[in-house]
Amino acid sequence: MSDDSGPIRFWLWPNVLSLDAPLVAVLWQILFARCFRVPVDALAVVLLLLTVWLIYAADRILDARKGECRSPRHEFYRRYWPELLPVWIGILGLTTWLAVEHLPAGLFLRGAALLGAVGMYFALVHSGILLRWPKEAAVGILFALGASLVAWGKVRTAADVATILLFSGLCWMNCIAIQRWEVEKLDWSPRIAAMVLACAAVTLLCTHRPILGGAELASAFAFLLLSHQRRRLSADALRVLADVALLSPLLFLPIAAGSR
Repeated sequence: MSDDSGPIRFWLWPNVLSLDAPLVAVLWQILFARCFRVPVDALAVVLLLLTVWLIYAADRILDARKGECRSPRHEFYRRYWPELLPVWIGILGLTTWLAVEHLPAGLFLRGAALLGAVGMYFALVHSGILLRWPKEAAVGILFALGASLVAWGKVRTAADVATILLFSGLCWMNCIAIQRWEVEKLDWSPRIAAMVLACAAVTLLCTHRPILGGAELASAFAFLLLSHQRRRLSADALRVLADVALLSPLLFLPIAAGSR
């Protein structure tokens, strides 16, 4: 279904179904929780997974309804949004019930405040008020705040804040790099941005938050590699690999578990 040239390739389905962002969010949630010595249970993982999917699916349905079908995932939502809408509503109801009935009060209030910010983002973006660059920056900040939500109560030092800020920078790169690579509109250098993030991770976090800093450094280097190889890769492959670049917690979660 990519550009009407045939069926969707199997490795594109996580991206098409908006499953890639929830996976990235959950992996970073668990890494933040372990590094900040915060217990994270199955409920918190499931709620983040469902919430991120609801947000991304809603955003893509709204984009597709406005005629923005620049990728297989948008075309999928344009074609099937009537069938997906009841599923979306059902998952929204389940997520709301789980959060209201089972989340601790403090975590529930922090999550509600963040969802309020997400609602404001939706209102600005889909009314046309928020322009392209602020939109991508806002996504990076909101995503990083959501993934680190369980650790907010343990944020104490500048290094702690830096871990969240640097992760938001990686999320911003994930959002905007594909758009720039696809149209070859490189009025800024993704390589330079990735190098800046890598240097910041080493400088700010190597002493106080080495595991989170290492994961962020690994993702920054992955973006560097993608930037170097982008002309050899298809647009679909770049979309998928841009999310794979954020799966670095898979390498560092065993270390974080052993350091507790």
